[in-house]
Amino acid sequence: MRIGIVVDSACDLPREFLDAHDVLVMPISLRVGDKLIEDRRDPQETQTFYARHLDRKSEDFAESIPYSVAQIEQLFLDRLVLDYDYVFCLTITSTRSPIFDHAMQASRAILTKYKAIRRAAGLSERFGLAVLSTRNLFTGQAVPVAEAVRLIREGGAPSVIGERLRHLIENTHTYLVPADLFHIYKRASKKGDTSLGWSAYTLGSWLDVKPVLHCHRDVTSTVDKVRGFAAGVEQLFERAVRRVSEGLDAPVICLSYGGEPAAVRAMPGYARLASVAQENGVDLLVSPMSKTAAVNVGPGALSLAFAASAHRPQ
Repeated sequence: MRIGIVVDSACDLPREFLDAHDVLVMPISLRVGDKLIEDRRDPQETQTFYARHLDRKSEDFAESIPYSVAQIEQLFLDRLVLDYDYVFCLTITSTRSPIFDHAMQASRAILTKYKAIRRAAGLSERFGLAVLSTRNLFTGQAVPVAEAVRLIREGGAPSVIGERLRHLIENTHTYLVPADLFHIYKRASKKGDTSLGWSAYTLGSWLDVKPVLHCHRDVTSTVDKVRGFAAGVEQLFERAVRRVSEGLDAPVICLSYGGEPAAVRAMPGYARLASVAQENGVDLLVSPMSKTAAVNVGPGALSLAFAASAHRPQ
């Protein structure tokens, strides 16, 4: 059986990983001032975007425009129902974006129209589709996607993969340390995120205090505060080291950075995490943070995610 995966471009996985495993990306458009920019997870385009656009700090300068119901329906009927026999569509949390709702609406039309298209192409009429909200953001969206890739490569059946993904989604934890508090305070708060209030923003800006943010099951909160970005990054890596040593539900940790990914390897604590991960058979997937993420959390932010049912933020 041919099993495919579709994600939106907020999913922080390396482009080479997506290409190697034929993971299809639904672009998200961004309105930046009077310009419309497409987030296609192109590494070079992303770096150029960071350099040209993210130095502006107007509260209303950016907004995201996800794929519509009609666009998702067309994508499936034109391509996916022919290329695959079953497709998993894994989206960013439905509390932050309408992509999940759009995909669910599109799925109803897709499942009523695909038979004639497959029949005309000489294919079996059987086709399946599962739309899942990952209930998470950025690297947290990437963890179940990476695990889906692994299970497909091992020959897993859709029912087994789907059950596994639903378990991981409920147990994926994402951490993020921002370099610039403005974007989180001004932009993420407009989407209902209250993890950084005005007083914390003002004090943090004066004293270089960075929040350590945590996202789990659609909820984002501040779990710690540290003095300086480097200290926050080191804490994230140390959390991951402990978690790897205690056990993960999937053998992968996803990281993204709002800058050149190569810089992550020089950050304090990364070398230890890489060593412990290698000793325990855990893959580290490091990618540029998506444009979609960067307009909400700012350039220079670092995000890290893993799945562990026994994990409790401290």
